Amino acid sequence: MLSVQNVSMSFKERNVLNNITFTVKENTINIIMGKSGSGKSTLLGIMSGLLKPTSGQVLFMGNDIYRWGDFRRSRFRNKTIGFVFQFFNLLPDLTAYQNILYPTIINPFSQNRRKDVDYLIEYLGLERIIHNYPRTLSGGELQRVAIARAIINRPKIVMADEPTGNLDDDTADQIISLFNDIRKTQGIAFVVVTHETRFLNIADTYYRIENSTLIKQPFPSETSTHAPSTTFLDNQRKQPRRLIAIKSPQQSKKPKKRVIAD
Repeated sequence: MLSVQNVSMSFKERNVLNNITFTVKENTINIIMGKSGSGKSTLLGIMSGLLKPTSGQVLFMGNDIYRWGDFRRSRFRNKTIGFVFQFFNLLPDLTAYQNILYPTIINPFSQNRRKDVDYLIEYLGLERIIHNYPRTLSGGELQRVAIARAIINRPKIVMADEPTGNLDDDTADQIISLFNDIRKTQGIAFVVVTHETRFLNIADTYYRIENSTLIKQPFPSETSTHAPSTTFLDNQRKQPRRLIAIKSPQQSKKPKKRVIAD
């Protein structure tokens, strides 16, 4: 779906990335780790069309996004890429509901997204805080609002830059499980830049940036690459709800009934 081919990036005399090749497949979670300043965020910027590499190509469905004009590349980011950040980046003067809806307002190609917002609010358990402003929300609530905003335009890929860096361990576990739930129910691929090794529990691929080079890593023997048995939605004591307005035809089967033992 998205392919980085022989990408290098330099800032003046500093070589940040060197000959990076990386592929994002549909419905996968891809983890990138590395030391601070190693170029992880720079790579996300290049993949999303925000930062043109010194050399190499970024292909989306076989098309080099850096051969497009600014308008087409901006449309690609708004429609195809969702962003989740460490510091949430919500607009402080908008309520949670307005923050979620905002990407659809600036997207001239969106249609009837208010219904999708309502499904996302229920799906993520945000009903009680939709009229609250960001300053009144907890870290976990802020990140769930940010995730809803990231997926409201039905992106193909969500790029997350240290999405649990400002969260406590329990809330971080909820966000990690939530990413896995979203991948399963909507088929969205994730590229996650993180220092959090618990993301490896849900990852399909795992890379490290070392000395400006991206190196594919084996999974640690003590870490399962399968999803946690307890998901975010299980912890909320809810049936997993597929987003009816967003799901694909392949996701139309009814979920199996869950049985909760006494």
